[in-house]
Amino acid sequence: MKLKDYSTETKILEAAKSVFLEFGLYGARMHTIADRAGINKALLHYYFRTKEKLFDRVFESALDRYFSNMDVMSDERLDFIERVHRLADRFLDFLTEYPQMALFLIKEVSTNESLFIERIERHQKGNITLLKALIEAKESGQIHIKDPLLFFVQLISLCTYPFVAKPLFSMIASRNQVTWDQGSLEGLRSSIHDFIDQHLISSICTN
Repeated sequence: MKLKDYSTETKILEAAKSVFLEFGLYGARMHTIADRAGINKALLHYYFRTKEKLFDRVFESALDRYFSNMDVMSDERLDFIERVHRLADRFLDFLTEYPQMALFLIKEVSTNESLFIERIERHQKGNITLLKALIEAKESGQIHIKDPLLFFVQLISLCTYPFVAKPLFSMIASRNQVTWDQGSLEGLRSSIHDFIDQHLISSICTN
């Protein structure tokens, strides 16, 4: 029996990650993945018999990492606002590695919500979500923001939209002789931390 080659499998997984992020599970085609990996379709099917199995393999670790970031929200050694700061940093680091993940998740929940929820529940592993943590912190008096959901939407939007819309922003920047680079990302990170302090610390000081 022919042994599977690790380097070929790695090429397949990298190609599949880019194709799935670009087209989603249902829009991706196995022949596109094979072309990007530089192999024929028969060899691709030898390694992964179905697109769904390949998808699960590609995003198993990504989704695990995405949801493992949430564990900081349960770290009672840190005060609540510091937990939110650290979660934001983790989220930005994750999006730097998987810049199209936010758009991909939106596509997937729009295509098959029940399957998406099933995947989420499998990977969440009991970690508290940011929104639930915000609601509980408000109820316990740790923060006094008026609307936890609004804060959640604003924070996630600040983190994700620059990655989702990066092609648009890069084009606009280029036409105006400026660039979106690592310095821009660090500036984004700093502004997000300012947003957190402005809303959460001020909510404590004014109550």
